[in-house]
Formats: sequence, structure tokens, C-alpha cells
Amino acid sequence: MTITELLTRARAALANALFFPPVPDTAGQANNALQEVTRWAWLPPLSGVAVAQDRALRTHVNAAANTAEQAEKTN
Repeated sequence: MTITELLTRARAALANALFFPPVPDTAGQANNALQEVTRWAWLPPLSGVAVAQDRALRTHVNAAANTAEQAEKTN
């Protein structure tokens, strides 16, 4: 690959990223585009919820264990 081809491909990728994509011609293309947008819009929040759930579960288990240990020490 020559430097000219590399620059041409880089320019095309940048143009595709910065400018609006073409309007879908068919209902199937529109549906696929909507599915892509929906998937990428919901994945990050769902990932954050899953991480928070794991952390909360670990914190709860640790707190419950500490409470049980404290109760045994006082008895």
C-alpha cells in the first residue's frame, strides 16, 4: 500500500465518521440502522449497571460478614 492509498483511505474513513450517513433506501436498511443505534446507545449504560451490581453484591456480602463477626465477638 502506498502512502497515497493510505491517505485516501484515511480521508474516506474520516469523512464517513464526520458527515451524515446516507438515508436508507429500503425499510430493511432503516430497520438495521435503527437496531445498530439502539444497540450502541444501550450497551454502555447496561455495562455500568452490571458493574455496579457486582460491586454492590460484594459490598453487601462483606458488610454482612463483618456484622456477623462483630455479633460473635460481642456474645
